[in-house]
Amino acid sequence: MGLLAVLCALAALFACANEEGPQAQDSPPPVTVARQNAAAEEALPDMIERLSPSVVGVATKQDGQQGIGSGVIVSTNGYILTNHHVAAQGANVTLIFSDGSKQLAKAVWSNQALDLAIIKAEGTFPAAKMGSVESTRVGEEVVAIGTPLALQFQHTVTGGIVSALNRTLQVPSGRSTAFMEQLIQTDAAINPGNSGGPLLNREGEIIGIITVRVEEAAGIGFAIPIDIARPIVEHFIADGEYVTPQLGVYLFDSEIARYYDANSAMETGLYVIDVDETGPAYEAGLRKGDIILTADGRPCRTLLDLRYMLFSHKVGQQLSLGVQRGGEQFVLTPELQAAR
Repeated sequence: MGLLAVLCALAALFACANEEGPQAQDSPPPVTVARQNAAAEEALPDMIERLSPSVVGVATKQDGQQGIGSGVIVSTNGYILTNHHVAAQGANVTLIFSDGSKQLAKAVWSNQALDLAIIKAEGTFPAAKMGSVESTRVGEEVVAIGTPLALQFQHTVTGGIVSALNRTLQVPSGRSTAFMEQLIQTDAAINPGNSGGPLLNREGEIIGIITVRVEEAAGIGFAIPIDIARPIVEHFIADGEYVTPQLGVYLFDSEIARYYDANSAMETGLYVIDVDETGPAYEAGLRKGDIILTADGRPCRTLLDLRYMLFSHKVGQQLSLGVQRGGEQFVLTPELQAAR
């Protein structure tokens, strides 16, 4: 797939470094909160054993082509997160669980721009906990469990660290170019078939969904931050469905602007490239050339910031947008429509 291979994998973890300095032999160890927390930390093998049943292999067959990916169970009633390129909405898939059992299932939602999808399995399952990239730090150890290359390697565990945060990648998308933003970069070993698997922190929380790696480099892979998927999963758990809302607006953020113009002076906000005249943003008064500064009070530094707020809402609800037009700032409240 161009310069990037779509894959999925996760990064295996190492034991935490000992924070305690050298002690005199006859001195009792100090009793501190940090020491108590470290002692209570789950051993890595125990964490892997506990979380492996929450990771599934995802087998697809379309147009005579077979594919293998991974997914992670995020609710006890069987909602599974994976990639859009693994299981697009409506796709029939076979889920392979850690005990070797299989189940036919269907992808009930997906979004190509985010490369995320949700599959629904029938039954009750052990679910992994969703964390947050907002508390993730560069250098933090991470672990991955996935199904690289083929089914004989299912539930492979690999490890590494968070190499960088907030990466933006330009990726091929059909005949055009798309951008993936605020990605987590990791040096975890990523191979074909690991796409859709979880990137886990040392507390056993999902912080990302593995999506792509750089073909020409070793140890440069990327995961989609779990934060963007959380509101979508929560809608499914609460309502049993999710209809993707839309504003009908086309945007650049400052990072993407620099891909096209290295001298771009845009520093913050989302620049409105175009507005669908039949969409809610246009009806509310948003116009080409405006800059969106906030969504429901949350600063919009990147498209992912806006999408997070957008996906937290339902179709028919209003989203409050802080807008700048020239030297004027004002608020618009478009009523969200279903994505077409």
